[in-house]
Amino acid sequence: MLFRDEIFEQDVETIRDILASTGFFEGAPDEIDAAVKNARHALKDGNTTENYAFLFLEHDGKTAGYVCFARVPCTVSTFEIHWLAVHNDHRGKGMGKRLLDKVVETVRQAGATKLILKTAGRELYIPTQKFYQAYGFKEEARLKNYYSKGDDCLIYSMDF
Repeated sequence: MLFRDEIFEQDVETIRDILASTGFFEGAPDEIDAAVKNARHALKDGNTTENYAFLFLEHDGKTAGYVCFARVPCTVSTFEIHWLAVHNDHRGKGMGKRLLDKVVETVRQAGATKLILKTAGRELYIPTQKFYQAYGFKEEARLKNYYSKGDDCLIYSMDF
């Protein structure tokens, strides 16, 4: 497995494919389009933590997963994970943890004191919630009916 921190034009469709393969990002019609928009933004304005930083995990020459993160504007040292996904063909092989490990390493080197992320509260996302909790993230807030009626936004954080 190999990490790559450069983003290329072909990654835009790879991101779309990875997210679609999971079956998780179908709650709103524009969920996957929002992730693709972040990738296009990084292609145009640079792949940096001040913008949107992308890390890709490659396995056997193919992109198996990715993470998009950035420093939160108007904060000194808080970073946010915007997207983290592993292609369904590669789930359950520790790749999500490897991506998280790399993000934590990267943001700590950039001076992070807090890392946050948001995830859905639907039943489908219980394994995702448990994944983040097992990694050490704590639920810090819950916004009721955020994504849709009955689908809360759970905000997790990790302090360094």
